[in-house]
Amino acid sequence: MNSSPVHSSQTSIHADLERLVRKHAATEYLRPIPPFSAAVFAEICGTVQQWLQEHPSASIVLDSCCGTGESTAHLARRHTNAFVIGIDKSAHRTKKHGQLEHNNDSTETRNYQVWRADCEDIWRLLPTLFREQKIICEKHYCLYPNPYPKPHHILRRWHGHPLFSHMLALSAETEMRTNWRVYAEECAEAARILGYTAHYQELSIDAPFGDAMTAFERKYAASGHTLYKICMTKQHEFS
Repeated sequence: MNSSPVHSSQTSIHADLERLVRKHAATEYLRPIPPFSAAVFAEICGTVQQWLQEHPSASIVLDSCCGTGESTAHLARRHTNAFVIGIDKSAHRTKKHGQLEHNNDSTETRNYQVWRADCEDIWRLLPTLFREQKIICEKHYCLYPNPYPKPHHILRRWHGHPLFSHMLALSAETEMRTNWRVYAEECAEAARILGYTAHYQELSIDAPFGDAMTAFERKYAASGHTLYKICMTKQHEFS
């Protein structure tokens, strides 16, 4: 099925972006962690601790907004020396991962797991796990989040969210992908405001799209969309 490209009256970086990014970076996020998220985090900790006992030199790769977990499984094959944590808030999407595992059980590596939880909560809890286990998050991925193209929805875009600085701080390298150029421009600019080295580039996924990491990426590529990869790396502390 063909997918329509993103349509928006916004054609360049939002005028409020820098103000929002600086405000959020200087403001403490006070929303309480709900019991459900705390319980999921406890499961994550137990799974990672067990993995590290068997693989003491392993690192972590984080796949936020992982949907059905197709990207999580893909990343596990790419990062064979890491344990990949997949997080998505949708029970409907994460339940589909069981069927994905069944269809690929002869070839799938098992250095990953998918959990249903709000990324905002898990992002705030993960630094505790990283400190206690003395492990690093090798890379953080967030592939094709909802772009929220209406200009007044900028706060719903991850780079306009109060926790964007927390999101980037989890790893030395963060990669996002999108099929909307404005989203790529804004995300890279927001990261630069926070002191990160950031750039975006066009991404080529060739037919028959076997290298696509998600169903969205496969659909967008098949529909002829221009895809973008945003790479953000730590450079110095925000000031």
